[in-house]
Amino acid sequence: MTDRTPQGDAHGPLDLAVHGDLVLPGGEIVRDGWLGVRDGRIASIGAEPLPAHDTVDARGRWVLPGAIDAHVHARSNPDEGLPATTTGAAAGGTTTVIDMPFDAPDAPVRDAATLRAKIDDVAREAVVDVALWATFAPDGGLDAIAPLAEAGACGFKASTIGVDPVRFPRIPDHQLLWACQEIAATGRPFAAHQENQEIVEATTARLRAQASRDGIQHARSRHQIAETEAAARLLEIARAAGARLHMVHGTVARTFELIHQHRTSGTQASGETCLHYLAMDENDLSRMGARAKCNPPLRARSEVDALWAGLADGAIDIVTSDHSPYPEARKSGDLFDAAAGMPGVETLLTMLHSEGVATGRIDVSRFTELLCERPADLFGLTRKGRLAIGRDADFVIFDGSVTRTLEASELAHPIGWSPFEGREVAGRVEATWLRGQRVFDRAAGFVGAPGSGAFVRPD
Repeated sequence: MTDRTPQGDAHGPLDLAVHGDLVLPGGEIVRDGWLGVRDGRIASIGAEPLPAHDTVDARGRWVLPGAIDAHVHARSNPDEGLPATTTGAAAGGTTTVIDMPFDAPDAPVRDAATLRAKIDDVAREAVVDVALWATFAPDGGLDAIAPLAEAGACGFKASTIGVDPVRFPRIPDHQLLWACQEIAATGRPFAAHQENQEIVEATTARLRAQASRDGIQHARSRHQIAETEAAARLLEIARAAGARLHMVHGTVARTFELIHQHRTSGTQASGETCLHYLAMDENDLSRMGARAKCNPPLRARSEVDALWAGLADGAIDIVTSDHSPYPEARKSGDLFDAAAGMPGVETLLTMLHSEGVATGRIDVSRFTELLCERPADLFGLTRKGRLAIGRDADFVIFDGSVTRTLEASELAHPIGWSPFEGREVAGRVEATWLRGQRVFDRAAGFVGAPGSGAFVRPD
């Protein structure tokens, strides 16, 4: 067994002891193990009972490290905000979210003062811990990158396609190159929404002129070459600048092939996919219409299967939710005008277990690597992501034996709908603990209050 300390050390009883099936780094599972907590940190891991002031009985259930969702948009919808997003995170077993910088209505995080103001908001509003992405302007302003890193940004995110001229603009290639040079000096990762704007705009205009509004038209309007061309361009830019690139929301195997090719020749690169690209396909666009609209779009079933193969063989580094919590009112009307994005922070852990571990596509070791260990490593969150001595006592009690129908009405997140509503799912989060404090308990109907979370600065 790894990371084991003797029972009953000189400090006396622990604050908390947890008795259950501990999922440790590397996939080691300690059946009926004991995890001890003191001062918000993991202080002991072993097979023998631990003296503690309080004990959590999780026998017959997994004790998992808290998940890290590295891609959420808490403020892209002005009616959402950090309290709602982090409430959903706590109920879903996610103890750290990394929030994107494209805050609505017109407040992108691209200077240190804005970042510090958001850090203050985290202290007041967050139920779980929060790290923060920053961004930069389409022209000028690159001297703000180093101060943003010093103020605590865990990385920098931009886009090769414009959504909003202020909040979410297109960054021209020369600015991406210059920004990557500045970012490389900070040691932080660079990420970008990778789609070719000319291809998307021209194809969308052609399809808008047609009468059909079948949901699958959205997938047709954003062909996978729009993603892979932009991905290749970003990899070359990052390589030239010496920057570390994290490719977000990859939807096709080719994107990860490009990452692998670059990585083998020395480019610093990693990649993520999102839960909805694993659990849904373009047929869901025909069935659900704009409710299933996201950018990049859902793909063919053959690409979904290829993504699962990439998860199993290590080609994909992490899985995120890309939580974009637009209310149903903004997911209706004309297909091409409806908001793109779906809520997902609360369903990330359970759905990946249901679609991956329960089906045998991935094992529990890969499961925790994708959701916990690798995100912590990529974004410098060295106190997170593992049940290990000295790490924050962020853990989840998870019952993998439960099979149920997912009902949006049962979710703690207040948006009121889920793309997975009505699905039969395997597994359920029973309780979530953040730095040794309970922030969710299903049986007690308890969800932690805003202010229990904290800002997490990368190491």
